[in-house]
Amino acid sequence: MASTGSRSRPVDGLRRPGAPTGGEGLCAGPSGRWRRLRLPLLLGLAGFALCLSLSLPAIASGSERTASLKDPSGRTADPAARLEPRVLSAADVDRYTRISALQEQGRWPEADRLIARLENPVLMGHVLFQRYMHPTAWRSSYAELKGWLDLYADHPDADRIHALALKRRPSGAPAPRAPERTVVRGAAREPSAFDVYNPPRSSAQRTAANRIRAEVWSLLRRERPTQALGYLTRADIRNQLTEVEFDTLRQAIAQSYLAEQVEDEALTLAEAVIARSGKAVPLAYWTAGLAAWRKGDLPRAERHFEALAEAGHVEADTRAAGAYWAARARLRIGEPEGVLPLLRLAAARPDSFYGLLAAYQLGQMPDLTELPPAPGPTEIAAALTLPGVARAVALSQLGRYDIAELELRRAHGPTAREHDAALAAIAAALDLPAAQLQVARALPGSEGLAHLYPLPDYAPAGGFRLDKALVYAFVHKESEFVADAESHAGALGLMQVMPRTALHITGDRSVLDRSGKARLLEPDYNLALGQSYLRELMGRVEPDGNLFKMAVAYNSGPSNLNRWTGTLGPHAEDPLLFIESIPAPETRNFVERVMTNLWLYRARLGQKPVTLSSVAAGDWPVYTPLDGLSVPLAAAPRSTGSDDRR
Repeated sequence: MASTGSRSRPVDGLRRPGAPTGGEGLCAGPSGRWRRLRLPLLLGLAGFALCLSLSLPAIASGSERTASLKDPSGRTADPAARLEPRVLSAADVDRYTRISALQEQGRWPEADRLIARLENPVLMGHVLFQRYMHPTAWRSSYAELKGWLDLYADHPDADRIHALALKRRPSGAPAPRAPERTVVRGAAREPSAFDVYNPPRSSAQRTAANRIRAEVWSLLRRERPTQALGYLTRADIRNQLTEVEFDTLRQAIAQSYLAEQVEDEALTLAEAVIARSGKAVPLAYWTAGLAAWRKGDLPRAERHFEALAEAGHVEADTRAAGAYWAARARLRIGEPEGVLPLLRLAAARPDSFYGLLAAYQLGQMPDLTELPPAPGPTEIAAALTLPGVARAVALSQLGRYDIAELELRRAHGPTAREHDAALAAIAAALDLPAAQLQVARALPGSEGLAHLYPLPDYAPAGGFRLDKALVYAFVHKESEFVADAESHAGALGLMQVMPRTALHITGDRSVLDRSGKARLLEPDYNLALGQSYLRELMGRVEPDGNLFKMAVAYNSGPSNLNRWTGTLGPHAEDPLLFIESIPAPETRNFVERVMTNLWLYRARLGQKPVTLSSVAAGDWPVYTPLDGLSVPLAAAPRSTGSDDRR
């Protein structure tokens, strides 16, 4: 299927030698996809000099370029006010492009003459990778491979060079330098209650505890909480655990009882954990609160939820959940005076599901229509002197956004935190959403909230038939915009489409073979399939377009949705209780994260939070298109086997 999305294809056939079309050349996108340079977001970067021959030429003129300059809300920006980070001159862009094409054909002398004329050798590691990994026209010596690793061990492809070097290493030759390890850095993590309260353990004690934990969870995955409790309380097992370890596992069993709708056992066990280890195992308050709520004992539920909201060493989104449910309970038992303080406590985490609900009810929705101002020229210049960042900019100039994304994500890990704001701004300017999201996670407080919701230049083949906010909400959760993401279960691409789901949607069995699976990694095709499946699922839930139930079906499959809906009984009538009663923790988290993403993308695009308003009012969130689309929901396609994703 030819792309009809917004990625353009300026040139064809420039890829690393021996790769499939559009494979690994410096100047082609993945699977032949080219991406239009779209670098409009860095402000006020004129007037500074860079190391490594870096420069910031004036923005390109012309109607096509000007038309691409849009701010996050879609308004056309003033081109004169925006500049683009560049490390390559126009002449070097042309030279690197020609070098890649010549090396593709094995025309080494001509490529070498152009290499000698390069003004900025920032991409020589990638040039030599293309040469040394050529399948037919160049056989790399060990000295060449070792020399490459000595200089370029921080490159994304260093592991492949290293593997080949080990195969070609002569007897007695010095070992090649190992590739630099990828470091993923997020926000500073606070110690958990378990970390704080569990006493130090020897290695042997930890091994024994881990073995017991694995056995308990194996039983719980098979829906056997009573058997798990019997195993855990055996004297020979109990004596190998600390009180905190023992009660942490009892809390997991209580949660399993709750999932099995055995509320009495869940409440009794959770409250026993609270009585002895409430500070160390605060999640027991959540289990006890939900069990009491489902039994109709709202005052008891409120006490547990409020205790969770006020507990120490609790993750912020868990605290927000406890506070919001405590506020719900207060309202229902006729104590409205206690609601506002609890909503304010929940709203302290506006990027969480319950925190955002609370913020909406308080009239404190975050304004995300604009990214935060970019750091000043000095900070941007300092970030651009980092080798991986400079390479990412250069690769973006060549249209190699796939490798540029890898470079910037790798560069972020070992970089000092003082560069994070600049790296987020650069990632946004280069339209590298996975890198932008990764860096944003390391920014403190709400500083990176808008960056956490990138607006990349992606579109499904055939165009959007659902609102962009909804499609991006799923992409954000499923792959975090990593286009070649693959799960352990075999789900592929931006929307983590299973090959069997692709078959179900298209009726084309070729999606099950190797080339078909490679096609599922193409962003425009993957987005089109994922969007089609979303539209189908919307038409299969009650009421049509119910986003909670559609998200459950997308994550766990329509059959699980139907089974759970049938067994939850009255718990399925309250939309929020329906979510919290889903027995699969992964699916509960998935629904809440997707909905949070949707609401924040609505805020990012300056759109009304219609479904957020519905949920805050106690109603089901029903899809309401806001992008001016009027495409009817899809009918279910002909059956080609199971339509469950997982």
